[in-house]
Amino acid sequence: MAAMESSFRSPQILVPLKPRTESTQGQDIVLYLRPETNGVQVESVLFRVFSRSVWKERLTLAYFANLPGDFILHHRIVEQHYASRLDFAARGKAAFTPQMRQTFERFFGIPYDKAQIYGSFEALQLLKLSAEELFQLWVPVYDILEIEGQLVKRLPDNKFIINYDIPALLHKNHAGTDVAVLVVRTDLDYDGFRPVVEEIRSALIDAGLLDPTKTERRVFHYSKGPFEQLLDGLGYIWKTPSEPASLLELSFGAYLAQRGWSEEALLHRLRHPITWFYDSNGALVEQNIFAYTLFDDYQTAFQKISTSKSKGEEP
Repeated sequence: MAAMESSFRSPQILVPLKPRTESTQGQDIVLYLRPETNGVQVESVLFRVFSRSVWKERLTLAYFANLPGDFILHHRIVEQHYASRLDFAARGKAAFTPQMRQTFERFFGIPYDKAQIYGSFEALQLLKLSAEELFQLWVPVYDILEIEGQLVKRLPDNKFIINYDIPALLHKNHAGTDVAVLVVRTDLDYDGFRPVVEEIRSALIDAGLLDPTKTERRVFHYSKGPFEQLLDGLGYIWKTPSEPASLLELSFGAYLAQRGWSEEALLHRLRHPITWFYDSNGALVEQNIFAYTLFDDYQTAFQKISTSKSKGEEP
């Protein structure tokens, strides 16, 4: 056992997670740096923006850690985080639900049964491309469909690739790429937090750390919804180098726990994000839980999930 423990580096937990309590105000936003970025310089930009007087009273650093790349690989954190998208990348056409098939046909104007649809791993072999070459294949925006959290790209020869970015994403996360993870606790809603993001983006451009023509997503990711907050926390937040934090210690997890949700139930929803929700007319509609609760406050997201059926339950 000792040999296994020494085979990878431990995370540096610089600010231990401050658990949410009933009296804690605000929401948590999980933020982490892309593995290919210059972590130290980007961290400096983030903290400089957070410390500005206009934001200082609105933002609290509730967690900060550096996760070594070999630690991330050992615990298969990236695979956990992208479990649903990996499943589609691996299974390809067979992974589509009936409603996804209908959406595909409406968007591309091609019968699903006749379409040449491939998962990205199969596409690497078929097209004889590297992971980065597949990712960089340019197509017009109208040839890309986001459906239930999955990305479908149409190539000029009418081949369709599901989650074309996944192989490159996995390739970029290797033993030598460490990731900085932060949890910012704030009383700002998502609209209110957006100006913080814009300031960070401008500061990154000024520091030469971001191409002005690119979005901030090239450098860092931040959670944009309550369930995305939980997904972003999964595997990336650790109480100690050997003990991951419970989802119930994040603010939305604690909010749901106070309303009867267990961690097991939350994990099931995160791993099976395609969910049936009742719409305003009482009809069941299929939605991806992360997209359907994007930018929602906690009460709205809770109301949606309280009248839903997860994958595996008959609608």
